Amino acid sequence: MKIALTGATGLVGSRFFDLLKSRYEIVPLSSSFGVDITDRNKVRRFLGDANPALIVHLAAKTNVDACEEDKSSDLQKLEKDKVLQNGKLSLENLDFTSWKGSKSAFGINVVGTKNLSDYAAEKSLKMIYVSTDFVFDGESNRPYTEEDKPNPIDWYGHTKFWGEQAIAGNGLIARISYPYGFKSNIKKDIIWILAELLSEKDSVQLVIDQIITPTFIDDIVHAIDFLIDKNAQGLFNIVGNNFLSPYEIGIAIAREFGLRELKIETTTRAKLYRGRAPRPFKVELKNDKIKDLGFKMTDFFDVLKKIK
Repeated sequence: MKIALTGATGLVGSRFFDLLKSRYEIVPLSSSFGVDITDRNKVRRFLGDANPALIVHLAAKTNVDACEEDKSSDLQKLEKDKVLQNGKLSLENLDFTSWKGSKSAFGINVVGTKNLSDYAAEKSLKMIYVSTDFVFDGESNRPYTEEDKPNPIDWYGHTKFWGEQAIAGNGLIARISYPYGFKSNIKKDIIWILAELLSEKDSVQLVIDQIITPTFIDDIVHAIDFLIDKNAQGLFNIVGNNFLSPYEIGIAIAREFGLRELKIETTTRAKLYRGRAPRPFKVELKNDKIKDLGFKMTDFFDVLKKIK
C-alpha cells in the first residue's frame, strides 16, 4: 500500500516512517519535501502524481504558546471573510488562496487539513488525522472517552478540533497525548527533556498539580498500523495507560536512569505557566475503545525500563 505521510520529519512522523517503511510505500508530503499543505493546488498536484491509497496526516503547528500568538490575526481574517460568525465555523466559506503559505495555527492545522481531506473525499481515499488531547478543557472529574464533547480552551486546541471537523465520514481521527520514548535527533520528548535537565541542572522544578496521559511513540505508530489493518474509521484515543503528573514522571525517570531525585522540586501550574497560553491541566484519556479491538498499549514504567 502506498501512503502519503505529512509530518514525516516530525517526532511521531519520523518514527512512523522508520517503523513502517518496510511494510508500506511511504511518500513524504511536507514543506521539507517541497509541498506546503496550505497550498491547495500544490497539494492536489502532488497527491495526483503520487496516487496514494491512504493519507496519514501528522503535520501540525503544535507549540501551544506560538499558536496562541496567532489567535488575534487568525480571528480577524476569519471574521472578515465570514468563515467564523458567532463562534460557528463555516469551512465552506474558506478562501483557500488567502491562506496559501500561511504559517499560522489556523492555516496549518485547519486549512492544511481541509486541503488534504477534500482531496481524499473527492478520490474516495481513506484519511487518518492525528489530533490531540488539547481538544478538551481538562475540567472533567473523570477520564475522557471518545464520546465526550470537546471544549478547547486555547487556540491550538481550537484549531485541532476544527481540523477534526474537516475529516470526511469514512476517515479516522486518532487523538494522542504527550508522545515519548524515542530518542529523536529532531525533537526531544518529555522523557529526554527531563533526563537532560536532571543530568545538567542543580535543581529542576516540576508541576505537581497537572495530570497528563503520556503515550509511547512506538505504540502510536503500531496502533495506527493496527487500525489500518482493521480498516477502522471514526474516533480513537491512542494514548497510554497511565495518568501522571510531570513531577511523578520526573521521579520515575530519576529512579530508572540513576539520576538524583533530590534535584526535583515541586511547583504549581499557576506559577510555571503564568502569562502563557491557557492549557487543559487534567486530561486523562481512556484507551478502552482500541483495547477492546485487541491493541494493548505499553505501561509507562515498562517503557522506561526499555529505553533507559
